Amino acid sequence: MENTNKIENFEENIRLKIRNKTVLNKTALNQYVKWGALSLINFVDCRFEEIDFLGRVINFCKFKNSEFNDLNFRKCQISKCTFEICRIVKSDLTRVEFRNCNFINCEFLQSDLSASDFWECQFVKTTFKNSNLNFIIVQDVKFWKSNKWIEIKDESNFEKILKDMNLISTYEDEMDNS
Repeated sequence: MENTNKIENFEENIRLKIRNKTVLNKTALNQYVKWGALSLINFVDCRFEEIDFLGRVINFCKFKNSEFNDLNFRKCQISKCTFEICRIVKSDLTRVEFRNCNFINCEFLQSDLSASDFWECQFVKTTFKNSNLNFIIVQDVKFWKSNKWIEIKDESNFEKILKDMNLISTYEDEMDNS
C-alpha cells in the first residue's frame, strides 16, 4: 500500500498545473498535446470554447471548476480523468469512450453523448439536462445517491435509471415543472 501512495504522489508532482486559463481553439490546446494525447495535466478554473479535438486521447487529467462550451470531442478516448464541478455545454461527445473516469458535481447541458461508452466510471451529483443519451453503452458504472452507490452493470436501462434518480431532464420535463 505504501508503494501505491508513493506512485500517486509522484504522478501528482509531475503534472502540469494550469489555472484560470481560457482556451479558445485547438491551436491553443495543442501546446499541451504530446504524442497525440493530452495527459497528466491539472486544469483548475479553466474555460474551453469551440475546440475541435476529434479522435484525440485524453488521460490522467483533472479538470476542476471548469467549463466546456461548444466542443467537438467525437470519438475521443478519455481515461482515468476526473471532472469536478464542471459544466459541459452544447458539446458533441458522440462515440466518446470514457474509461475509469470520475464525475463529481458536474452538469451535461444540451450535449450529445449518443453512442458513447462509459466503462468503470463513477458519478457523484452529476446531472444530464437536455442531452442526447441514445445508444449509450455502460459497464460497471456507479452513481452516488442517498449516501450509497447504485451500480449499473450494463447499458440495458441506463437512461431510465438516470430519470428515476432525477439526474436527467428534458425540455418537456422542465416545461411540466414550471
